[in-house]
Amino acid sequence: MKVAEIMTTDPICAVVPGTRDELFELIKKTNLTSFPVIKEDTKELVGIVTETDIVNKPTETQLALLMTKEPQTTTPKENVENIINTLYKNGFRQLPVVEKNKLVGMITIGDIISKVISIASSEKTINEYMTKSILGVWQETPLPICQKIMDFAKSESAIIFDDEVRMVGIVTMIDFVKLFEAIRSEKIDEMISGEGKEGSWDSVSTIIVHTKDLTLPNIPVKEIMTKDVITTFSKATISEVAKKMSRMELYQIPVVNAKGDVVGIIRDFDLLKAYSSD
Repeated sequence: MKVAEIMTTDPICAVVPGTRDELFELIKKTNLTSFPVIKEDTKELVGIVTETDIVNKPTETQLALLMTKEPQTTTPKENVENIINTLYKNGFRQLPVVEKNKLVGMITIGDIISKVISIASSEKTINEYMTKSILGVWQETPLPICQKIMDFAKSESAIIFDDEVRMVGIVTMIDFVKLFEAIRSEKIDEMISGEGKEGSWDSVSTIIVHTKDLTLPNIPVKEIMTKDVITTFSKATISEVAKKMSRMELYQIPVVNAKGDVVGIIRDFDLLKAYSSD
């Protein structure tokens, strides 16, 4: 199977020169958090920007400095098996597809899971491929501390536990980005509603200053976590979990035992490893 058969054609792109605010507008419009970045005049691929870039560079406002420059690429004629190995070994979730120096598509782990792994006939279970060490955070942990814990652990998600050590939610990098965007939108609305009032430009200046650097509010993580957590069991097959990930648009699913206790997590990268080892 070739990349051209499963890639996403005409991907939505961010454009340089551009700003973080413009990127947030794109996120709000599309509900996506990762984009290839192209030059406005030549359409040449110059980078890729993801939710991890946004969260890990909170003081950067220029897209050219936010993005990862000169990303690894592939071509429409490349074998999907090679792409699976590349994504897994490098920890990439997507690769731009380039032909004649022009961006022609994107191939993502989601494409591979939904169009390849979910329809595979393998009855192999996830037990030996799931990650059995998980990152857990108390529900009252302030957001900035939770994000820092995830950063230190190099984890894109954290399972949230209550006082009884029961799983009550999950939080991901995407949740932080959406919170940043919501805070920004609220401040812009405040700015617009304040125009024309006496002293309004002082308020506008203050809002602009405060939105230059992204900061997480000092609220408990339980206020932004996803509460209705989708789970699976260790005896579920690779294809069953792939179908669930694709249908629910997830990139990780906690694994629980018969009592509902968390025993691990299965990630999209784990599915790549399982499929490539068949």
